[in-house]
Amino acid sequence: MNLVLETAPESLADMLFQPVCNHLRIESASPVPVDAAYIKACIGAAVSRLDGNQGRLGRCLLTQEWTLYLDCFPSCIELPLPPLQEIIHLKYLDTDGTLQTLDPSAYRVSGAGSWRPEIAPAHGQTWPDSRYIADAVQVRFRAGYGDDEESVPPPILQAINVMAAHYYVERQPVTFTTPHEIPLLACDLIAPFKIYR
Repeated sequence: MNLVLETAPESLADMLFQPVCNHLRIESASPVPVDAAYIKACIGAAVSRLDGNQGRLGRCLLTQEWTLYLDCFPSCIELPLPPLQEIIHLKYLDTDGTLQTLDPSAYRVSGAGSWRPEIAPAHGQTWPDSRYIADAVQVRFRAGYGDDEESVPPPILQAINVMAAHYYVERQPVTFTTPHEIPLLACDLIAPFKIYR
């Protein structure tokens, strides 16, 4: 299995600059804070710790597109990185080595709003024969809660605020006074959203 980001999400760090400044009690309107670039870097670090394939949550926050590559058709294709918005296409290399696009009527998507959406052949259908080669099956999909910060669940946004503030204030991953790389409050906030693989 190989997972490739095709279209990156909008910058959640830019969207959350004002809320994080409010959380830090820093005036951000005018003049621009001296530390504006560093604050945005802290927000970006907090977002990257939670979002996407490498994030702790195992899910997408804002809308983004990914391609999942498989060596063959399994009985059921489990899609990573919920919440799933849509399947853009499902392609495969046929036995002659020609790239084919599978008609959406040949498969069904279940659990789009769940923790683990799946694609399976439609009733009465079977997967076509594919060439036995690496990355023979390609599933391109769109995932994420939506296009702006208002679509992201509030506990996740609050966790980003807490983590960004922690990075901004502590400036070290671990200190002797508070030996937690991620504040416990943030861990509590994200716990219900974490995907366990």
